[in-house]
Amino acid sequence: TEQPLSSSGRTSMVEGHSVHRIATQHTRRLCGRSYKASSPNGRFAEGARLINGRSFSRIEAVGKNLFAFFAAAGQPDVVMHVHFGMSGRWSVEDAAKAAPAKDTTRLQLEG
Repeated sequence: TEQPLSSSGRTSMVEGHSVHRIATQHTRRLCGRSYKASSPNGRFAEGARLINGRSFSRIEAVGKNLFAFFAAAGQPDVVMHVHFGMSGRWSVEDAAKAAPAKDTTRLQLEG
């Protein structure tokens, strides 16, 4: 099934150990697949265009930062930096059960 990813706001603060847990989970569930990228609120439209259709090759955690690497044959990787700040969120949902994107959703990956 398709699994959209969304980066949107929430009220609890993500701590460093949580970021490492997220990176481990995403490595198992998401890496090695290509995704359709979009920016529902338009704030990440250029970034979504750059990673659209590329393979999510790996993800690394450094403190409260995630670095997601998107690969395409014969081209340099595109690296997406995510800093969770005070209210960041990155969720994985089954497409059949996913709620519509919120006005705070900067990036959605489907595939």
